[in-house]
Amino acid sequence: MNVAARKTRGRTPSPAADPARTWNLASLAGRLTEVSDSGAAPALTAAAALILQAQQQGEPAAWIGFGNSIFFPPDFAEWGIDLDALPIVRVPDAGAASRAADQLLRSGAFGLVVLDLKTHARMRLAIQSRLAALARKHHAALVCLTRKKKGAPSLGPLVSLHGEGRISKTAFSRFDWEIRIVKDKQGAPGWSHAESCRGTDGLC
Repeated sequence: MNVAARKTRGRTPSPAADPARTWNLASLAGRLTEVSDSGAAPALTAAAALILQAQQQGEPAAWIGFGNSIFFPPDFAEWGIDLDALPIVRVPDAGAASRAADQLLRSGAFGLVVLDLKTHARMRLAIQSRLAALARKHHAALVCLTRKKKGAPSLGPLVSLHGEGRISKTAFSRFDWEIRIVKDKQGAPGWSHAESCRGTDGLC
């Protein structure tokens, strides 16, 4: 069970000059997005921020994962995320995860679908094409979480936005997490989104 998302309470977003170049639900709607990290879990933190925003806006969100690892539910609850309102789909492998994402997006019922691919960061072009088309059709955000080294390529050419995450400790119980955009098909890459947060008591 992944506990790194514990570093997520007391968020303080950095100001954004351009709302379209911000890590939020509105800017990701209708897009196939990938956020990757090397295992320090800023990707989980970034996903949690989107789920909370979706719930606050009345947009249903869902989480798809496989294997033995998943986010630590108490950490998401500390964000203010309503776990009872967050469907979690557990499947045996990456292929089944992609099929589950297809079904959820096709229903048109979800404003946000998080697909946790972990280190199994592979997705055939035909699947990317189908999922990207469904995200556009239903104006939904599909966010794929991957584990890979900095500078590694995105899942494929149909990924509309690819961000690399990092997290760093700035003081006792204080952390900064940042998503640096390395690919943006709707604008120029190179922008970033950062927030400060406070770690869970006793676990910093």
